[in-house]
Amino acid sequence: MTTAERVYKEIINMPLIEREKLFSIIARLGFEKEHYTHDEVFSDIRQSPFTIKEAAEYLEVAEITVRRWVKDGILKHKRVGKNIVFDPDVLKEFKRRRN
Repeated sequence: MTTAERVYKEIINMPLIEREKLFSIIARLGFEKEHYTHDEVFSDIRQSPFTIKEAAEYLEVAEITVRRWVKDGILKHKRVGKNIVFDPDVLKEFKRRRN
């Protein structure tokens, strides 16, 4: 296993709050130079569904906005019990279309 693969697995196994801190630092420092595209940094980060709160943070909008988009049929979602969740690829495409 290469060092990059090992580090990637360690990042994926981090608690969510620690990953958020790490990627905040990466984004702040990495995008200062404008050498990296959004897809290069975020393409393989997450495979599990996003909650409304996480989707709002990713899309950089308020949770109420995400809820309104769901209600209006603008943002594709799934229900797991009473919870609304979002496929990461759907959110990536939605964000790409909005920009």
